[in-house]
Amino acid sequence: MWYFNWEIGGSSGRGLRSGWSLNGIVTLASGMPFHPVYLYEDDYNGSGQYFGRPDLVGDPYAGTGGPERFLNLAAFQAPCRPNGEGGCDGGQHFGGLGRNSFDGPSYRNVDLSLVKNTRLGERLRLQLRVDVFNVMNRPNFANPLLPSYAVDFLQNGIDPDTNRGTGFLPLTATADVGGGNPFLGGGGPRAFQIAARLSF
Repeated sequence: MWYFNWEIGGSSGRGLRSGWSLNGIVTLASGMPFHPVYLYEDDYNGSGQYFGRPDLVGDPYAGTGGPERFLNLAAFQAPCRPNGEGGCDGGQHFGGLGRNSFDGPSYRNVDLSLVKNTRLGERLRLQLRVDVFNVMNRPNFANPLLPSYAVDFLQNGIDPDTNRGTGFLPLTATADVGGGNPFLGGGGPRAFQIAARLSF
């Protein structure tokens, strides 16, 4: 995260040319780690934990692209021999997928403020400002764990012949709403804010 402040024409004054400043925040962050599990389906490995890990048996990036196709769920298989009906025919074991094997989407954001400070007297000052959040209007998606706090590789169903997941894992929430606590400027669309403040 970088902050910058550029004062143009002096810090304050009565003229139109003085008292201007440009402020900004640039935020760049890599994605947060996560791993797919299976939730509350048949207990494929017999652990009784209901948050088991699958086996990785294919390329999780095959055919991916864009937020609607973030991860190929057919690359993951329930940890047992398939019985042709989406269940197990023996061979139950703990899935081999490692913890936090994947990284969620990165976060990149630029916020800018244009500020004009004007002296109106010995003690009175006026500040006018325009704040722009997410200047580039870039969608910043939340970690795939949000908003449900888990990634179920069987969320689109199961292929009964292979016990693999089907379809793709989509990214469905931006960072500003993923945690259930919306806030301005955390991944939503570009937003403008205009403000005036008198100081004395």
